[in-house]
Amino acid sequence: MVVLSDGSPLSQPCPGGPVQVGFYEIIRTLGKGNFAVVKLACHKVTKTQVAIKIIDKKRLEPSDLKKIYREVEVMKLLNHPHIIKLYQVMETKDMLYMVMEYARNGEMFGKCKVIALEVSMMLGAIS
Repeated sequence: MVVLSDGSPLSQPCPGGPVQVGFYEIIRTLGKGNFAVVKLACHKVTKTQVAIKIIDKKRLEPSDLKKIYREVEVMKLLNHPHIIKLYQVMETKDMLYMVMEYARNGEMFGKCKVIALEVSMMLGAIS
């Protein structure tokens, strides 16, 4: 993990300017959860779009924080075309930033639920 010396990778280069996390410029929010928010961001040099999972460590129980660190370790080991890649992790005292591959078409979980519902409706129509 990378811990930035200034204490926070989240910064604004100029008043009213775009919010940045490390070398990434935040574009918009992709989703929110209880302890984290996922933002779409763009690398300032390569222009690669990424998803940044921003986790507020202050809101987590120690056992949950341990699970997050385990998730990071497992994601570092995975390398498969159908699994989201973890590019970088940045950490401060209060926050954890996971820079990941951006899946343009959203999560598979939502698509699987829609397909299951459509199959269920078709089977109901047949019987």
